[in-house]
Amino acid sequence: MITELVRAFRQLTQSIDSLTGHLLDEQPLAHVRLTDNEAATNPSPLTWACDLISDLSYQGQQDGRTTRTRHGLINATPATQALIADVNERKQDFTLLARALREHSNDAWQDACNELNGHPMRTMLTHSGLTRLHLKQCTRSLLFSTERPLSCRFSWYANGKSIVRMSHATAQEKLLALGEHKDHIQAQLHVLGNLRPDTQLAQVQTLAPTVRANLVLPTGRRALNCPLPLFIPAQQANEPLPIIKDIELSPPEGRTRKSRADGRLSESPILPSLRVFSIRSD
Repeated sequence: MITELVRAFRQLTQSIDSLTGHLLDEQPLAHVRLTDNEAATNPSPLTWACDLISDLSYQGQQDGRTTRTRHGLINATPATQALIADVNERKQDFTLLARALREHSNDAWQDACNELNGHPMRTMLTHSGLTRLHLKQCTRSLLFSTERPLSCRFSWYANGKSIVRMSHATAQEKLLALGEHKDHIQAQLHVLGNLRPDTQLAQVQTLAPTVRANLVLPTGRRALNCPLPLFIPAQQANEPLPIIKDIELSPPEGRTRKSRADGRLSESPILPSLRVFSIRSD
């Protein structure tokens, strides 16, 4: 299985190289917001986009919980569209094999990572060495809109939450798994046991800020998360880009929207170790 994964990874990097090489030869119009340092180093948004597409590893002191992202728009001619489809197919193949290997054996997965980390990968810009394979950056699909938008407004979605309902039995099981003998777990088990049977529970996780692309299309509107530049169909590489309303590279501080007036979650978690809140029934 490791051999199959390494082969799939090699095919993926070759497919990415074909796409980025084609883009740098074709030079389609692209809009990618750059930092001052990036613009001073290389003012070409397309070059930075290709570097991001090619980046499959943790770089330098990159936090293991973070993923490199950058929003933007890039024209995609029919030839480019075919290469994008091939990259996404290779990513799907790699994703399925990586998931199967991790579920089969953690030791085998670590062995595979060690071998993949030594695999030579050509990137558009020179980085200080290949360290650890970044699974999310390997498996995330390239974004493509089947319709060409009339305009695109980027916006920060900085206060998102994942809310998943949880049964009393599941909450108890998860608390016990954290250590029944611990005092703070015992206290939370006591709280759980004293809840009314009809009390609904939800596990809440604050999501990392993400950029959304709000598209006005000929057939309507569409909003999608945009961690990578969005490719849009174009007959010619130099076709003028749609109207773009851009944003800063960092999310705004504090809330940009009013809190929902009908929020039904308790103000604080009743089971802090699980980030579980109660849901009011009124």
